[in-house]
Amino acid sequence: MSGRSDSVTHAAAILKIHEATKYAGGIRAHLEEVVRGAAFKGSQRSQDFLRHVVECGLRGEFEELRERSIGIALFGKPPAYDTAEDAIVRVTASDVRRRLLQHYGKTGGNTDFRIDLPAGSYIPEFRCGVPAEPAAPPAPIAPVLAAPTDTPRKRAFPWRAVALIALVMQAATGTWWLAAGRRVAPPAKRNLIATAFQGTPGSIQVIVGDDGLLLIEVLLGRSVTLEEYENLKYLRPPDVVKKKGLEKFWDSLAARQVTNLGNLQNAARLAEDMGIGRWSVSIRHARQVNPRDFRNGNFVILGSSRSNPWASLFQPQNANFVFENAPAGKWATIRNLHPRTGEPAIYELHEDPATKQTLSYAQVSLLENNARTGRVLLVAGQSASATEMAGAFLLRADAIGQTLRMLGRPENGALPDLEMVLRITEVNEVGNSVALVACRMLAGRTD
Repeated sequence: MSGRSDSVTHAAAILKIHEATKYAGGIRAHLEEVVRGAAFKGSQRSQDFLRHVVECGLRGEFEELRERSIGIALFGKPPAYDTAEDAIVRVTASDVRRRLLQHYGKTGGNTDFRIDLPAGSYIPEFRCGVPAEPAAPPAPIAPVLAAPTDTPRKRAFPWRAVALIALVMQAATGTWWLAAGRRVAPPAKRNLIATAFQGTPGSIQVIVGDDGLLLIEVLLGRSVTLEEYENLKYLRPPDVVKKKGLEKFWDSLAARQVTNLGNLQNAARLAEDMGIGRWSVSIRHARQVNPRDFRNGNFVILGSSRSNPWASLFQPQNANFVFENAPAGKWATIRNLHPRTGEPAIYELHEDPATKQTLSYAQVSLLENNARTGRVLLVAGQSASATEMAGAFLLRADAIGQTLRMLGRPENGALPDLEMVLRITEVNEVGNSVALVACRMLAGRTD
């Protein structure tokens, strides 16, 4: 078995574990009974494997329950090892499943607990027969955000915030993966995203950015190219990692699929809004994607090419608003190549002297995919809050009308290929409001 499961199955397994954590003490005691039993006797590797997946599950460390992560943690594999060629994780998992069946077959299954490892997954399943008072499942792992205060503070480049809000995709989005797969009532009002994909195949892939890549680039001292990201060359540790004794930190960054809160909230809202009859919405981390996935279909790519290198596949050649990534420690800017009356030449993050609020900007582009079989929506903000607020704007009922009016097109018409700039006000790095400030048509689809 490959160890890969579909998104809904993966999310369901996570939710089951949340329910079972109230029995964690009993599960751990039962785990020791199992690994010391006759079925696991003589296989230290299978014992260690089962202990590892059970402990990761109970601690909510679902990012560690992927094939590559297990290979690194248990078998000392390098971060960029080829899981297709090296099957040690899959082979060991199969052996553990066989031994579990032997154990429960011999005991007759007469226990208050049972541990299973479903085929196609490395997330254990716990069956608990011990009565207990009902308890709410733990909340998904979430980043810590600063609470608003009465006094706005000067904004610094958020390396601390990047580290804090970088969270494991698998752990935080369990319920949101389910939202993408369920059927809900159609939204009451037309929005920009629904209009953007109107008349295209009824599936959308939302690709969230890779915030771990930002930290890797800091250690590398340079940006990672799309080619390096595609073939995983960037995961080879640089000399500074060895010199500074950061091997464990590097391995953690290389193995984890992390993104920011704004990306996750955008993906969740979109999945809920578009996950209706004819729309199938899936949410994927940038590291889960390869170029073949972009041949056909509709895509929403969250984050600039700095955190989501796949965005560079779809940069319009005739763009007027150009998102310019900045070196480490600097904020990105959006350059306006042909400013109209009242428009600035550069949109950059700054503090409004009148309100003392932070003003940041986001760029949104809508264009056809490379095969002209669907459309691509690119959403990139100068900050995590800017990206989040841009996504919220696209789902607002009034966004489509504002956009078409600014383009000089009928309000009930189709959306052409376009690019826009949104202005976001922030208080203590939390988005407060969003407004459309500039919009252009791109050469391409116009009807």
